[in-house]
Amino acid sequence: MEYSKPFLIFRRRLAKTVLRIFGWKFRGQDPPTSKRHIIFINDSKGALTKKQHLWMRHLTAAASYFIELGDRTGFEEKINQHATILVKWRDDVDKNELEWLLILARETDSRISACAWDSTHKAIKFHSQFNPSPYPERDIRYLERFFFYFRKI
Repeated sequence: MEYSKPFLIFRRRLAKTVLRIFGWKFRGQDPPTSKRHIIFINDSKGALTKKQHLWMRHLTAAASYFIELGDRTGFEEKINQHATILVKWRDDVDKNELEWLLILARETDSRISACAWDSTHKAIKFHSQFNPSPYPERDIRYLERFFFYFRKI
């Protein structure tokens, strides 16, 4: 089902308001509304995983979909639809698949961002979006550092 852009923006604002009522705080920038976007989300366990799956699709102002890292056809299909792609970041991530995804993001002029849910402080941190560099290894290290920081907290 295709939703209008104003509806998706309203849905994001409403979701953020509801999460604030539940005590969650937001840090960082919201994802952009009109660009292709890939958001990496920190891996979690238990009830937090359910919350992420329930709310992350509503925290973007574009149609968004969770896609597993190995699903290349799913990535290409959703990128061509200008959708936001949500990917779970895992420590044992396949570097080849991740490099392929970052190369695809660069070829399609997509933006990359990271999002970490910190259940200890009830905070959701959106990292600033960036364009993929010509060197995917550099982007992978950058994302690894971001998620390593949130594991330490």
